[in-house]
Amino acid sequence: MDKIKKVLNYQPADIRESDIDNPISGMNYFFVNHPLHESREKLWRLYEGWIYLASESPDGEELKDMIFFSNSLIEMLNLCFVFTEKNKEVRE
Repeated sequence: MDKIKKVLNYQPADIRESDIDNPISGMNYFFVNHPLHESREKLWRLYEGWIYLASESPDGEELKDMIFFSNSLIEMLNLCFVFTEKNKEVRE
């Protein structure tokens, strides 16, 4: 537990002890409030806002990094969704 808290910088914002012990419940809660298709769309809108509203145009490397991050975060959301759905099947 201490190792996890250290990685979280001892400031796990809005993460309860029970969620650290069992993160699946928090992941389930996320998808109840933010369905997968909506999460992907919201992430893309955040990315678009960053591109269009940035005071300075991002350079090629920064733009490439942001696209990679956005795609990786969508992949992580997809994997979390699959994981939580499979876990629901096990508990039922």
